Amino acid sequence: MNATDAMCHLDAVAHSMPEPVLPPNALNSQISGILRATRPFLDPDRDWILRNIEVLQQQISVYDALLDRIDEVRSEMQRRRDTVHKSMAAYSSSLAPIRRLPIDGLRTVFREIQLSLWWNTEESESPQDHQALVFSQGPWKLSHVCGAWRDVVLSYPQLWSHIVLRSRSPDHIPRHTILALEAMILHLAQHPLDIVFELDVYHNEYAAIPAFSTVLEESYRWRTMHLRMSLTLLERLKMARGKIPSLESLTMKISYEAYDPPYSREVLHKDIRSVFIDAPRLQKVILHDACGLGDFMFPLHITHLAACTDNVSNLDAYQSLVECHLQVQPEPGPDFFLPHGIHLPNVRRLFVSSTHILTHLCLPSLDNLMVYGHEAPEVHTAVMTVNDFIYRSRCSLTRLATDNLVFIDKVFVKDCLLLVDTLECLEIVLFGTWKISSMLLLP
Repeated sequence: MNATDAMCHLDAVAHSMPEPVLPPNALNSQISGILRATRPFLDPDRDWILRNIEVLQQQISVYDALLDRIDEVRSEMQRRRDTVHKSMAAYSSSLAPIRRLPIDGLRTVFREIQLSLWWNTEESESPQDHQALVFSQGPWKLSHVCGAWRDVVLSYPQLWSHIVLRSRSPDHIPRHTILALEAMILHLAQHPLDIVFELDVYHNEYAAIPAFSTVLEESYRWRTMHLRMSLTLLERLKMARGKIPSLESLTMKISYEAYDPPYSREVLHKDIRSVFIDAPRLQKVILHDACGLGDFMFPLHITHLAACTDNVSNLDAYQSLVECHLQVQPEPGPDFFLPHGIHLPNVRRLFVSSTHILTHLCLPSLDNLMVYGHEAPEVHTAVMTVNDFIYRSRCSLTRLATDNLVFIDKVFVKDCLLLVDTLECLEIVLFGTWKISSMLLLP
């Protein structure tokens, strides 16, 4: 490139631009007088005014033509500059510090990004923008940055181990979603799989069967399952019984029509309620909206459990529990049933929606109790229930949390709380709502 010659030519162009030819000052004074009304507009004035307008218009046309040509030259100059800049950026990028990071470092960063997005996938508010398979997850976005990152993503199976599949469309799950789901599983190799599979209550459940069948085929590698599904799809879980050796955490929510109250539901067949009983590594179980469906059976070694009381009437069988969330049936119906004298020696954290549940329990290791819900027992009944529970359990309660105003009644404080000499923290939640679905089980 000979920049000196180019600059000389541009200088020559600048010097060759025509100077404007304006009317003489005498005529300008007459025009000013006419505009300011200091002299009359005479008939002969029209002729010389029109002649000067024509001369000026011709000059404007010349300048317009020159400007158009300058614009063309500038556009071409900009295009050539952009071409050079693109090439320079490519060369400079090859020397960027991030290019010198070891692959293991990139994999660690990518993995942290994926984990941070795992439970933070925002659902689109606009139906037309909704995607059944959440492509905002780490590997999809990272693989589009550059070829080097794509190679890292494709060669690191752990990045594909988190799948979020939400079906909000009432009609179907697109075919390309199934293909993408199969591609993710293919990249996963033999690594454990964490899955969120959520089916909207108004979705055509039969249209979701192909996607759910694909997920079922991989049951042997499930590690974490977060399911929201209809009873129709729940029945298909029977296919996974005895084929879930890696499952460690299960969250399951049953979807119903709004007019289907818990007390009108039929008990599920035992084959469905016992699907997960043979999961050798299962530790955490959260069961939502399953009231009225009967007892569910899980491995006796689970350590964390959240469920309605009528789903775990065999609660005393789970002697390894360290944390337990129990909720009574939210709708009117038959009283819940739990046998009395349930002794769970290792439970340290208890979350109940009714103080009546405490009359059935004996928890000698309990140090953290949470009572929530809209139950409003008579204060003396509440005092007797809690005192009897603490005395029966012989536990050292250090923290009590509640949203029930009975617990801050002066009678309750005097006759109950002041007698709990191990209590270190009392948490009262006013005008708030605690729900079993919003609580996460601690490690």
